[in-house]
Amino acid sequence: MKPSMSVPDFPRRDDSMANLGQSLLRRHSTSDRLFNDMPESPLFDLAPLALPGLSSRVSRNFSVSRSLDEIGSAFDDDGDDDKVVRMEVRLPMPLLTAAGLAVISSWNFGFMLGSMNTASVAMRETLGIPATAGPDADFVWSLCVSIFCLGALIGCAAAEPLATSLGRSSTIMIASITCTVGAACEAAAAYTGSFGVVLMIVGRVLTGASSGAATVVVPIYLGELAPPHLRGTLGVMFQLACVLALLTAQTLGLPAFLGTTSLWPLYILGGVAIPSAVQLLLRPLLVESPAWLAGGGHEAAYQAERILLELRGVGPAEYGPRRDAVTKELDHMQLAALGRHAGGESTGGDSGSSIGALLRDKKLRPSLLITLVCAVTQQFSGINNAFNFSSTFLSQNGIDASTVTIVAVLMNVGNVLITVLSASLMDLAGRKPLILGSALGMSASIVALTVALTHPGQSWTAPFAVFSVVSFVMCFGVGMGPIPWLLPAELFPPDKVAAGSSFNALCNWGANFIVGLIFLPMSAALGGMCFVPFLLVLLPFAFFLVLKVPETRGKTVQQIMAELK
Repeated sequence: MKPSMSVPDFPRRDDSMANLGQSLLRRHSTSDRLFNDMPESPLFDLAPLALPGLSSRVSRNFSVSRSLDEIGSAFDDDGDDDKVVRMEVRLPMPLLTAAGLAVISSWNFGFMLGSMNTASVAMRETLGIPATAGPDADFVWSLCVSIFCLGALIGCAAAEPLATSLGRSSTIMIASITCTVGAACEAAAAYTGSFGVVLMIVGRVLTGASSGAATVVVPIYLGELAPPHLRGTLGVMFQLACVLALLTAQTLGLPAFLGTTSLWPLYILGGVAIPSAVQLLLRPLLVESPAWLAGGGHEAAYQAERILLELRGVGPAEYGPRRDAVTKELDHMQLAALGRHAGGESTGGDSGSSIGALLRDKKLRPSLLITLVCAVTQQFSGINNAFNFSSTFLSQNGIDASTVTIVAVLMNVGNVLITVLSASLMDLAGRKPLILGSALGMSASIVALTVALTHPGQSWTAPFAVFSVVSFVMCFGVGMGPIPWLLPAELFPPDKVAAGSSFNALCNWGANFIVGLIFLPMSAALGGMCFVPFLLVLLPFAFFLVLKVPETRGKTVQQIMAELK
C-alpha cells in the first residue's frame, strides 16, 4: 500500500496574472493558460481518459471558452473572442514517445482481433476443423474466435486493480507479455495435432485477456499523461493503432501472403512479438503516470514532478509561467489521488465508485440504461462478424475469392480512413446525430448486403457486395464505433466515470462473445439473410436514440446529469 500523504499546499495565483495582455498569453502554451489563467476552464470538466472526440464536448475548432459557466461561447459563431481561447496541439517528444510505446498494446489488440478472418481456411485446415466438416466444426471454430472476448472480460476485471497496485506502465507491459505468450500458444497449435484446438483456445483466452486489459489501462495512462486539451488527440492515437493493426493482420492473412497452412503461425506470432519486443527494449521511455505517482509519498511526488516536467517540455532549471503551470497541474493530480484513496480505490472494497455501488444508485439508472443499450447494440450490430467472418459468409453465399479479398482489404482501409476523420466529424456535429446517422447508415448497408448475398452470380453482385460491406464498416466508424465508448465519460459524474467505463467494457465484451459464438450457425441456417437479425436490432435502437439519449456536446457534466433526471 502506498504511504499516506498530506493535502498539498496550492500556490496562490498572483492577481496580476488575470490582467496579462493578449500578446503575452499568445506566447504561452495551452497548458500554461489552463493552469495559470483559466482555473475554471471547461477542459477540467473532462474525464481523465484518452478517448477519440473527448475534447469536442467542450470545444470546437480547437477553441474553448475560458470559463465553464460560458461553455457555449466556443459553439457560438458570433461569440466574443475575449471569452474563447485557441488550443494548441503540441506534443513534446517525451509525451509522444511514451504515448507511442503505450499504443503498441492497442496494436496487439487490433492485430489479434483481426487475425482469424482472412487466414481462416488455412487455420481451420491445420487444426482439423475445415469449413467442409459441418456444423460441429463451425461451432468449434466460432468458439476459437469468440473465446477471445471471454478472455477480454477477465482482462477488463484485472486491469484496474493491477494498474492501481503496480502502476500504469507496468500493467501495460504485463498485457504485452501476456499477448505474446498467447500468440505463441496460437502459433504452436499448428504443430500439436489433436491438441491444437485446445492450445488455440488457451492462446485466444490469453490474447483476449491482454486486449481487455489494454482497452482499460491504456486510455487511463494516456489520459493521465496528456494535458486535458490533448486527451482526445491521444485517444485517436489509441484507436488508430488498433485499426492499422486490423488492416495489417487481415492483409497479411490473405492466402496470397502469409495465410497458408505453413506460414500462418509465423504471422500470428510475429504480428505481436516484434512490436512487444520493441516496447520491452524501450521500457525506460514508457514513463510511469505522474497522476499515479502523485498518490504516493514524498519521493513519488518528486518523481511525478520530474516526469511531468519532461512530458510538458519544461526544463528542470526553468522557472516562470510554464514551471508554475506544471506545479499547479501536479497539485490537481494530488488532490485527485486523495479523492481516489478516500473513495477506496486501493482497498478493493465496495466503494462508492465501484460497479456494485453504481448499479445500486437509482439516480444513475438512466446513465446505466444508455450505457448498457449502446454497448450491447454496438456488438449486436454485427460489426465484428464483418471483421471476423467476412471471408466465410461471403464465400458461403457464392461470392468469388477475388471479391472476398477485395472486401477484406477495402473494409479495413475504410476503417482506417474513417478513424482519422472521426475526431473532425465529432468537432462538426454532436454525438446524437452521429450515432443516429451511423445506425441508419449501417441498416441501409445491411439491406444492400442482403440483396447481394441473395442474388449470387449476377453481374452486379460482386461490386454490390464490396460496396455494402465497406459502407457498413465506414458507417460504423462514424458513430457506432467511438461514441458508445465515449458516452460513459460524459453520462456519469467524475467520481463514477471509472466504474461506468468498466461496466461499459464488460457489457461490450460480453455481447461480443455471444454474437461471435452464434454467427456461423446462424449464417449456415439463414444463408444470404444472415445479417437481417442485426438489422432488426439497429432499427429499434435508432428509436431508442431519439427518445432516450441526450446530446452531450456543448454541455457540462452537471447539465447532462440534470437533463437525464
